[in-house]
Amino acid sequence: MRLALPLCAILPVFVAACAPKGETSVTDSAATATTPTVDVAAVRQSIERSESVWADAVNRGDAATAASVYSEDAVSLMNGMPAMRGRQAIQEGMATMLKEMGLKNAKATTTDVEVHGDVALEMGTYELTLRPPGAKADVVDKGKFIAVWKKQADGTWKIYRDAPSSDAPPPK
Repeated sequence: MRLALPLCAILPVFVAACAPKGETSVTDSAATATTPTVDVAAVRQSIERSESVWADAVNRGDAATAASVYSEDAVSLMNGMPAMRGRQAIQEGMATMLKEMGLKNAKATTTDVEVHGDVALEMGTYELTLRPPGAKADVVDKGKFIAVWKKQADGTWKIYRDAPSSDAPPPK
């Protein structure tokens, strides 16, 4: 497992290491100021509510509501598809998946949330049922995902980037 450190934590060390010998580096007071305390539990609760909205909407066949948990400038990196850029493209992609692949029984489970200011990183698992074109039976797909959430001007959290990854082996 890789440990990711926020840039603000390593930047002062990097600047000091790069300063010419005999000179001292100057740090910006904003960089050394304390970061406001974030209620990680409240952010996680908001994310889990949005995941529930998404799953309920998918299960009802409602692409517009499912896409509403994404920011206007979101990018979704679904398996086997080009990147969907923007909420409208994500809504259209979901509508296609609902119609052509019979997407249903969606469930997302949040396993981890880290919050860094107005950005939250979510990891989780998903399970859904679909019937790809030409398939004779439903297929249950299970996998994991990572999502980047951004706090919006109105205080809500929306998915900014997401990338699901199926646990199924690649098609032969």
